[in-house]
Amino acid sequence: CKLTQTLNTFYNSSHRVLLTGTPLQNKLPELWALLNFLLPSIFKSCSTFEQWFNAPFATTGEKVELNEEETILIIRRLHKVLRPFLLRRLKKEVESQLPEKVEYIIKCDMSGLQKLLYQHLHNRGILLTDGSEKGKTGEGGARALKNTIVQLRKLCNHPFMFQNIEEKYCQHIGQNNTVVSGPDIYRTSGKFELLDRILPKFKETKHRVLMFCQMTQLMTILEDYFIWRDFSYLRLDGTTKSEDRGELLRKFNEPESKYFIFLLSTRAGGLGLNLQAADTVIIFDSDWNPHQDLQAQDRAHRIGQKNEVRVLRLITVNSVEERILAAARYKLNMDEKVIQAGMFDQKF
Repeated sequence: CKLTQTLNTFYNSSHRVLLTGTPLQNKLPELWALLNFLLPSIFKSCSTFEQWFNAPFATTGEKVELNEEETILIIRRLHKVLRPFLLRRLKKEVESQLPEKVEYIIKCDMSGLQKLLYQHLHNRGILLTDGSEKGKTGEGGARALKNTIVQLRKLCNHPFMFQNIEEKYCQHIGQNNTVVSGPDIYRTSGKFELLDRILPKFKETKHRVLMFCQMTQLMTILEDYFIWRDFSYLRLDGTTKSEDRGELLRKFNEPESKYFIFLLSTRAGGLGLNLQAADTVIIFDSDWNPHQDLQAQDRAHRIGQKNEVRVLRLITVNSVEERILAAARYKLNMDEKVIQAGMFDQKF
């Protein structure tokens, strides 16, 4: 990557140390890249590293069928190679009294509107529209979309992430403006309908919530819902200025803070923030990289937290989100075998 090239080109050092919470996120070459930076004379070739160790984790290309004994042998060999260079420390070693973190997978059904749009987009690769979005005409009330998976993910979150769908819905219910308000905000989305059942209960029982999303457009729809329900909230995304972030954190973490929900984008708000004032985390839509979601959860589950942290991960049933969840589990399983099971916690 560009950072590695810059460091290798402009910085010479006799000793190199890397500090990371996620040495392995998606695939084994990521781990090789770290080792190559630390010891380029030893870990020279990524392809050789993969030939030695990647067979148990290969999903495409030169996939080799291994029995359990062969898989264990390769993983143990990898542990032996890594052990001199990797030292692992866990939060429980620093704070033994840290409360538990419990994650729940919450399956959400689609609304009728979502099912109709999702089925059409999934089967034909086009979105049902009135053909008038941004002045463009469409044939048969349909519009072709690029990157179908991204569009399916949008539909799983809320159909009004497509502006023309929201406008058409307003016409259907006889509403003059082009932005839906009131109960129709949550009735048209399975995930929003679930939120409308659980959030009032969290508020009543004095639980405070961190809600993580992938898309800023979705965050805007959530804001409309929060305003309609009179939920006090703060928002932080990639457009939030660095000088404003500290003030947002201060407002939320105040002992008598009036803010019930902190709405954050996973990539912008998932790292480096201390938000122990919340004890409930909602992952509205999952990241392809499961470690991004784990880092987001740890904004609340960190030293200083006094309550058990509940993590609710919302998954739309019979949708692309189940595929994303399966991919995340596979990546975490690889991390479990390579890093978690390696016993890299030896003391000096």
